[in-house]
Amino acid sequence: MNSTQPGSALSVWYDGDCPVCRQEVALYSRIDRQGRIDWIDIVALTDRQLPAGKSRADLLGKFHARDGDGPWQIGVDAFAAIWGKLPGLRWGAFLFRTPLIRQAAQLAYLAFLKWQRSYRARRGHGGPGETPHTPRP
Repeated sequence: MNSTQPGSALSVWYDGDCPVCRQEVALYSRIDRQGRIDWIDIVALTDRQLPAGKSRADLLGKFHARDGDGPWQIGVDAFAAIWGKLPGLRWGAFLFRTPLIRQAAQLAYLAFLKWQRSYRARRGHGGPGETPHTPRP
């Protein structure tokens, strides 16, 4: 579940210090019995393990997903990519790709990010790019 190297079709980078993110990853991992998604905890990575062209601040700023060497899917698009891989949630991927629902989901996601940043600041982690993160042992 908490891999450090992308090795499956869809790699997803998430904030392991965010309790909501950890719960969501745990839920998706239970659904993903085929191992279609490689979950990568950004906080546990060293700087050398970060993907080329991405900083820790980039990755902590929004949810990132990527199929192999394909284009990055960020934020709501990353959720659609995840749901598209999971049985029982593929309908959600379809919905998130419709313009009106995607816009509403984007607004909700931006509200969540605002909460997450304030949560990180209260816990002493600062915002993305504000405080260097040391990988967990």
